[in-house]
Amino acid sequence: MKLFCIPFAGGSATVYSKWKGRLGGNIDIVPLELSGRGDRFGEPLYKDFQAAVDDLYDFILKNMHEGQPYAIFGHSMGALLAYELYVKLALNKNALPVHMFFSGREAPHINLFETKKIKISNLPANQFLEELKKYNGVTAEFLENQELVNLFLPIIRSDFHLVENYVYKHNHVKLHCPITILNGTEDYTTEANVNEWKSYTNHPCEIVNVDGGHFFIENQLDVVLEQIQSTLEKAEVKSLV
Repeated sequence: MKLFCIPFAGGSATVYSKWKGRLGGNIDIVPLELSGRGDRFGEPLYKDFQAAVDDLYDFILKNMHEGQPYAIFGHSMGALLAYELYVKLALNKNALPVHMFFSGREAPHINLFETKKIKISNLPANQFLEELKKYNGVTAEFLENQELVNLFLPIIRSDFHLVENYVYKHNHVKLHCPITILNGTEDYTTEANVNEWKSYTNHPCEIVNVDGGHFFIENQLDVVLEQIQSTLEKAEVKSLV
């Protein structure tokens, strides 16, 4: 089974490289690289959210194998991309995932950025970096390296622009598979907003609370991988029945 993994804002496919070899059985980790970073550094950044979805959709189609089950994992912005990717796969009558993992993100119809008077992506560099600190997504070493900041700031800013301007249009399009929601106990979203995911499927929806803040997928990697492993082992058995 393939597990396609979508990065968070500012992240690249290398985030999931450390996952390879950590999952047993027949689970093949396939990190998805977003334009403008990692192996695709220098390619244009996305102009809007749909452009990112369309790009990932093309990649998935090229890397699917007929009859082979697959699942999708996305964290934060990646979770939102994963949902929109599923919708496009369904609308185009493609083979659908047997399981979806949405991590570090409230349900798609809830956009917490809408309540902010000023869009973070429009802030001057110093203020923008201060906002990033609230997510514990940047290290002191990163902030002290001006060359590195200058290199990656446009990427992170562009990703925030995508999320801030995302418009939910699907009126709770149902997912025809079980879903798992991974949530950091100290993350910024609320239990009520996380529970809204339950309305997105008529199949089982498991909500897993993991100790930590927004980037628990790095600080609690063993816990996350154990959850994915056990979930996909069950999903693969069901797909063979």
